[in-house]
Amino acid sequence: MILPQHLRNSSPWLSDFGRLFDTAFQRASQGPRGLRIHDSDDHWTLEADFPGTPKEDLELEVRDGALHLGIKSNDELTNSYRLPLGKQVDPSGISAKLELGVLSVTLPKAKASTETHRIEIN
Repeated sequence: MILPQHLRNSSPWLSDFGRLFDTAFQRASQGPRGLRIHDSDDHWTLEADFPGTPKEDLELEVRDGALHLGIKSNDELTNSYRLPLGKQVDPSGISAKLELGVLSVTLPKAKASTETHRIEIN
């Protein structure tokens, strides 16, 4: 699995996410050569290697509670992956960049609500 041991048990979602990426990219003929997930206090960073792939050949979007990654070849979508985000990720803050063949996707952690509000019973 791509996750270091100290992250495997830190979050069931993170462990499932890593396992899902492992499975998806093992089957991809043009999938990344390396995949890493870094955990920080307020976000996860997913890094995937796409050497020689221009950013125009990668499509990344959030739809239906999942991160969708599409890889194009000759202007046709050849591989696509759907990765459920779960409630631990704030989808509105996801960002990505491709630099020197490395796709970095920042997945902000959803803030747990610590607000208390009284609910009136009718």
